[in-house]
Amino acid sequence: MEKTKPKIIKETKCSCSACGNIWFYGKQEAAQSCGESMENCGKSASCCSGCGPAAFIPDKKPLDLGKCPKCGSRAIKKEEITHEL
Repeated sequence: MEKTKPKIIKETKCSCSACGNIWFYGKQEAAQSCGESMENCGKSASCCSGCGPAAFIPDKKPLDLGKCPKCGSRAIKKEEITHEL
C-alpha cells in the first residue's frame, strides 16, 4: 500500500476584540482583495494620465481583511491555522 502525502490547507483565523466575532479567510480571498486593490490603482493611474473613459469604470470593492465584517472594528487578532487532510 502506498501512503499519499496529506493535503495541507492554510487559512487565517481572525478574532474581533470588540464583539468577539470569529471568521476565517484563505489565500484565495487575500489574493482577490489584493487584485481588486491593484485594479483600482491602475484605473486611478489611467485617469491621471488623461484617459477620460477610465473615469467611468466603476471602482471594485476589495475585501478589507483588517476589519471585522460584523461590527467594523479594526481591533482584531490574526492567527495562521494549518490543516492536514
